[in-house]
Amino acid sequence: MNLFHTNNYQVSQLRINALQGVIFFLVLGIIARLFYLQVIENDSYVALGMQQRSVIRDISPERGRIFALASADDTADYYPLATNKVFYEIGVYPNKINRPQNVADIFVEVLALNEEDAEKVLQKVKKTGDGFELIAKDVSKEKVDLLKEKFEAMRFDINKDKGEEDKIDNLEEMGLSFYKNVLRYYPDEDIGSHILGFLGYGDDGYSRVGKYGLEAYFEEELAGDGGQIVGEADVAGRLVSSNQGRAVENGLDVVLTIDRTVQYAVCKSLEKAVSKYDAKSGTVIVMETQTGAIRAMCNYPSFDPNDYKGVDPDIFNNIAVYGAYEPGSVMKVISMAIAMDQGKVEPDSTYKDEGEIKFAGGLVIRNAGNQKYGLIDMKEVLSSSVNTGVVFATSEVNNHIFEEYMKKFGFGEPSGLLISQDTKGNIDALAKEGDIYKATSSYGQGITVTPIQMLNAVNVIANRGKLVQPYIVSQVKDDDVVVEEFQPKVVRQVIDTATASKISAMMVNTVDVGHSKKAGVEGYYVAGKTGTAQVANLDSGSYYSNKFIHNFVGFGPNDNPKFTMITKLDYPTSAPYAESTAAPLFGEIAKFLLEYYQIPPKR
Repeated sequence: MNLFHTNNYQVSQLRINALQGVIFFLVLGIIARLFYLQVIENDSYVALGMQQRSVIRDISPERGRIFALASADDTADYYPLATNKVFYEIGVYPNKINRPQNVADIFVEVLALNEEDAEKVLQKVKKTGDGFELIAKDVSKEKVDLLKEKFEAMRFDINKDKGEEDKIDNLEEMGLSFYKNVLRYYPDEDIGSHILGFLGYGDDGYSRVGKYGLEAYFEEELAGDGGQIVGEADVAGRLVSSNQGRAVENGLDVVLTIDRTVQYAVCKSLEKAVSKYDAKSGTVIVMETQTGAIRAMCNYPSFDPNDYKGVDPDIFNNIAVYGAYEPGSVMKVISMAIAMDQGKVEPDSTYKDEGEIKFAGGLVIRNAGNQKYGLIDMKEVLSSSVNTGVVFATSEVNNHIFEEYMKKFGFGEPSGLLISQDTKGNIDALAKEGDIYKATSSYGQGITVTPIQMLNAVNVIANRGKLVQPYIVSQVKDDDVVVEEFQPKVVRQVIDTATASKISAMMVNTVDVGHSKKAGVEGYYVAGKTGTAQVANLDSGSYYSNKFIHNFVGFGPNDNPKFTMITKLDYPTSAPYAESTAAPLFGEIAKFLLEYYQIPPKR
């Protein structure tokens, strides 16, 4: 009996010892494993833990704004032509909402929904499942703030009956979603759209980049630089700490020389004229004579940069700086200035017109309508727009010297305006052998210019012989800090002051007694010149018989010009010559400008 108990005791002790040994080695293994994990692999596991808790959030910069002057007073407030508007998309997660009727009622009240839409919202809020339901898009910040205020009151009421662990901490947990969407917004819609361009999509199909106009030219400055927040998040994904990352740099603001009041009036006058004269399109630019500041730049047809989808891409082109054309007889004032500056003619110099001039190879230049003017002086050459007369005036000017003058007037090179699509036109014909090229160029055929070039060249005459640099941007700013400022700049003296005075007086005479009467403004000395230009048919190598470009370039008042302006209409059909289309458009806008700038009459 004792032996049995002894043997049994011996067996049990052996088992216990074995179990103790197993436990010892297990504990030893665990300790070894913990040592390996917590000491040897400590850095790796800490990094893994941080990776699971860390969060990197990109911060999008706010795009810089584009401003115009609000009025003629340079101290006036700026007016936003391109800005950013905050809109919200509002939605719900129905499975999280426990008072669907109350939620729907708040939406109906704040969003001012009609009965039909109210019922749709209620059905979305009551919908089963864990999906997302969109309630409204493009909701203003003001309405969203009011919605949040009412829903926070509702959340407070719900939490009154809940314990601490069950309380709803925020509106997201309540099933509400407010997604902020910052959109580019152009308050004046189509007014000035060719200056601005628009914010479109990049090559990747989703990034936003500036297209055309200033939005494209100043893309880097306007876009800014995105930032990042690097920190730790809790299990709900909420940021609990952040001490790393990169600060966001919002885009810079661009301030223009454009006078919003002038811009609006000019664009509306152009739109009316294109319709009235049955033209395909049109362009007007107004420049401040002495400084070169662009006060208005309009093309029509235009587009709304807020909604540019479906627009013919050709309409996006800023014809004022991009559209090269043969200018026709407006070039005669430049050619006459060259001849006079070279001492070849004076305003009273006479010429006997036979109606045509022959060149080598049987080429003949004739007057419009095959007219013969007989004995005339240079004043009448301009006022009656005599082709042969201006050919005569420039005939003694060396061809190379004529070409160099044209370059000094700014032709053949981009205008230097800080805007996309600024092109240089083409005056290559002047470099060719033969007098015929200079002759045809003298009255605006065989060469091409852009409207801004033609305007700035005539501005040389208005500005007493000085070529100024046209500019449309006055400042680039970082909030209230001016980063870059653009000042008026005289590029060079192109012609003598006396020459400019003589030509400007001849241009006043042209408005008073010549083909440009409709450009005049009663009580003022206005200078100008018409041009009815043929349009080249690139396929046939000749000119269209039914397509013409009408333009007028001038300035006023003559004794101390405040503005220089070009009006241009493409393919008008209601009248054959610019004197009946572009000239009266110039006169209408000139009258407005003289009154707007409060310039008293002097005649």
